[in-house]
Amino acid sequence: MKSSFFHFLRQSLRISLALFAFASCEQVHPDNFGDITGVYFYNTSAGVVSDSLSVTFVYESDDEMEVPVVLQLVGRASDVDREVGIRLVSDNADENDYSLPASAVLPAGEYSFEYIVTLKRTEALKSEEKSIRLELYENDNFTLPITYMSYSSGDVSTLSYTIVFSDMFTEAPEAWDVNLLGEFTQQKFELICRVMAASVQRSDFNDESIMTQSKQLYIASEMNKYVAEQVALRAAGEEYDEDAFDENGVALVFG
Repeated sequence: MKSSFFHFLRQSLRISLALFAFASCEQVHPDNFGDITGVYFYNTSAGVVSDSLSVTFVYESDDEMEVPVVLQLVGRASDVDREVGIRLVSDNADENDYSLPASAVLPAGEYSFEYIVTLKRTEALKSEEKSIRLELYENDNFTLPITYMSYSSGDVSTLSYTIVFSDMFTEAPEAWDVNLLGEFTQQKFELICRVMAASVQRSDFNDESIMTQSKQLYIASEMNKYVAEQVALRAAGEEYDEDAFDENGVALVFG
């Protein structure tokens, strides 16, 4: 009798402990994002999420530049396309400076997509930076469950993404040799790219394997010839290229 009684107690205790463990497990392991359907910006640089990007047209041959902005889903994929709420805000850019897709849509079955912003090269970009900021907002399809990423350097927003763009240099190109081409200025760079467009590409100036010493000597020689021609034309009272002279009317010197 005692043996049966203790056996019953042991079995009851095992069942109670099992039920307690199951209940505890259910409390600490919720269904991950099972009932959440949201989106956030997920653009990385060197493995770290970034909320901004700075670009320049100076190395581009085309007058338009496409910038892909990545949006990430939180939750389950759907069997239908779903529109995402995105608006654009800017203090100094207008529709002459950019174009956007007709809508932002997460395709059926996908967990992320690229929203393509097209930037346009305008004359104003040669003297000022412009910026646009994309902002997410809730709609009938998506909430905004993730608002930022935390790093040792601080928090990074995942609800907005800023693009700063210009047609200006922040520093000289990597392959520009001042001993061969002289002191760097954007005016000299632009003149080279226009006058020698058949043999020199803008992006060449960031590639030392292309912009070799001999090539830069050749460029300097050709550009000095061109400037000399413009000096002669000006002296003769004929039409000349004003870009061959600096703001004080002094002829540019290469090398």
